[in-house]
Amino acid sequence: MSPTITSVDEIDLDISVAYIALGVARGSFTRCPSAENERRVADAVADVDRLLDARLAAVLR
Repeated sequence: MSPTITSVDEIDLDISVAYIALGVARGSFTRCPSAENERRVADAVADVDRLLDARLAAVLR
């Protein structure tokens, strides 16, 4: 099985989408600060962080 190679452009697009999702999650939490919305914000932050790490790894290859 060969490893999947993702281009930096694809990662950048995924980062953009994840950042928009983070903004939506933060807006939901601002309007309704519940535990569920707090979890959504934390998940969205984790997604952005994961993608940023992937981008750094792709650039350093």
